[in-house]
Amino acid sequence: MTDTTFVCDLCNNGYVTKQAEEIAFWQWSDKGYVYVRVTLLVGVCDHCHAKSLDPGVDKILDDAFQREYGKLPEGRG
Repeated sequence: MTDTTFVCDLCNNGYVTKQAEEIAFWQWSDKGYVYVRVTLLVGVCDHCHAKSLDPGVDKILDDAFQREYGKLPEGRG
């Protein structure tokens, strides 16, 4: 999946295209560690391979955390 292509801000040589990428992480909470997995659009330079995320991705990550946190039973931590 690709979106608008633009010149990489880091190397000024490559072109950045967006592709879906799964991100997985653990985050500590009062219920213990919460495992979160979410798919995001990530910009990747075809020259230097730098990766970038769009503004607003924090909200997506927070929402994913809240979704998984809500599935855990009380008193795990």
